[in-house]
Amino acid sequence: MAQYFVNFAKKTLTEIPKKRKIRMHDKIKESLIGILKASLSNVPYAGGLLNELIFDIRGRIVQKRINNFVESFLNYILDHGINLEESAFTSETFNDLYISILKRVIDITSEEKLRIFRQILVSNTIMSYESTFRETFLDLVSRLDYIQIEILKMYKETGRRGSMDLEDGYIGSVSQLTSRSFKIETIETIKTHFPNINTIETEGKYEFYMCDLISKSLLVDKKTMGNTWNVVEKEGLTLLYITDFGKEFINFITSTP
Repeated sequence: MAQYFVNFAKKTLTEIPKKRKIRMHDKIKESLIGILKASLSNVPYAGGLLNELIFDIRGRIVQKRINNFVESFLNYILDHGINLEESAFTSETFNDLYISILKRVIDITSEEKLRIFRQILVSNTIMSYESTFRETFLDLVSRLDYIQIEILKMYKETGRRGSMDLEDGYIGSVSQLTSRSFKIETIETIKTHFPNINTIETEGKYEFYMCDLISKSLLVDKKTMGNTWNVVEKEGLTLLYITDFGKEFINFITSTP
C-alpha cells in the first residue's frame, strides 16, 4: 500500500503534458512530489473497510483530480510568467496550505471552486496570507454553494467602516454601517443557474442561501438588529451587510499576486 502512494505521487507530476514543455527545477519538482506524498498519506479514504475494487476506483478518481489540479496550478504559473524560487515550495506555510487544499480538492467537482482553490494556492505562493481563520475559510469554500460566494461578493462594500474609538472616559466607538439590498440581483443569479425552477422554488433557494450565509457569520440581516426607520417596512432577508469575518473571507479567496 505504501508503494502505491509513492508511485501515485511520482506519476502526478511526471505525467504533465510534454507539449506544454514545462521545465521546473529538479529540486522544486522533488519538493512538490514530497509534499504530495505527505498529503496522500493522510487521505482518509484508504480505510480497511473498503475492498480492493472500490479502493482502485476511488484511487483513480482521486489521482485524476489531483493530477488536474496540480497541472492547472503549474500552467497558471507559466501562463502568467510567475517566477518562483525553491524556497516558495519548501516553506512550512506553503506545505501546510498545499496539503490542506489537496485534502479538499479530492472531493470537489465544481470547476469554479477548483479555480478558487488554485487562486488561493498561487497567491499564497507569492505572499503568505496570515489568518487564524485559514482552515475555516478553506472549509467555507468547500461547503458553500458557488452561488453563495458570488452573493457574498455583492455585499463586499457594505458593513462597518471608519471605526473610531471615543475619547477617554467614554465606552464605545463611532463607525458607519452600510446595508444594501441585492435581492433582485440574487434572484436573477439563481434563475440563471437554475433555469427550470419556478418562482416559489427560486424564493426557497434565496431564503436558504441567505439564511446559510447568516448562520455562518458572513452576513447580518439588518432587520434582526432592530426596526430602525430604514428597515421598519422591509421584509427579513432584504437589507443586509457583510461582517468583518465575511470581508476577510472574500479577501482570502480573491487576493491576486
